[in-house]
Amino acid sequence: MQDAPLLAYWAAYMRAQNCTDRTVKERLIFMRAMLRHTGAESLMAITKMQLVTFLGRADLTGKTKQNYRSCLHTFFSWMQDEEIRQDNPAARLPRPRAERHEPNPVRTSDIQRVLDSGIYGHTIMKVLLYSYQGLRASEIAAVAGESIDWESRRIFTVEGKGRKEVWRPLHSVIWQHAVDNGYPRNGHWFPGLIDGEHVRGKSVSNTLCAAFKRAGIEHKAHDMRKWHGTTLLALGADSLDVQHSLRHSDGQSMSAYVLPDEPRIRAAMELLPRVVVPIRGSRVNVDQVAA
Repeated sequence: MQDAPLLAYWAAYMRAQNCTDRTVKERLIFMRAMLRHTGAESLMAITKMQLVTFLGRADLTGKTKQNYRSCLHTFFSWMQDEEIRQDNPAARLPRPRAERHEPNPVRTSDIQRVLDSGIYGHTIMKVLLYSYQGLRASEIAAVAGESIDWESRRIFTVEGKGRKEVWRPLHSVIWQHAVDNGYPRNGHWFPGLIDGEHVRGKSVSNTLCAAFKRAGIEHKAHDMRKWHGTTLLALGADSLDVQHSLRHSDGQSMSAYVLPDEPRIRAAMELLPRVVVPIRGSRVNVDQVAA
């Protein structure tokens, strides 16, 4: 089977699994790029050695390698299950180790700095939705007047991870800014170039990252979401409430968003029982004196 009809069949299969359009699109782009990079004749002919070489590129991070390996394993396992290909070149590919990093949230002063940097219009609202509502870029892009319960001041988030759709309280800062600036109660808040559609999440992220760069802030837009979680916990909010505010299904995933609180860690460490530490010189000094 040729690559084009093969990928078209896989796309149809993913849609039958109810994968999002974004997932389908990104996986197809990745498979085509992988073929070009490896120089393989086709998806039917590519070898495990070529896949290992592709994953072994020095310019890829451990996390990226994990994502690529997962996609390759999914695709070639599907090919084997469908009996399109008898072998599976992605079977037992090396498991990449991802670098672990502590969260790096923006500071409150950074948010104020970018707001004071000269940004205007929709960019201000996007900053507020990211920081005070804790929304993701794709969720911000999809906000519409119909997403807001204007009476009870709640917001309905859509296009989040796993298509999770939930109601959450709307922060008073966002509410006031929306009212003061006449944000519509019908239609998209951030309309796209195509009539009736909203901007894409990538556009939201790029706009805010550019604003941060112009303001001299070395952070990504998503770090405002980390500020949301870190600051709430530091102010004494219940961890379960913070998890729900961030709309995380698993509390363990919050570790990627919440910066460890050094004063609290120090206070906890100081609770350890004390021992009596002897006051005397080192062994070397004692020996020197004896000599």
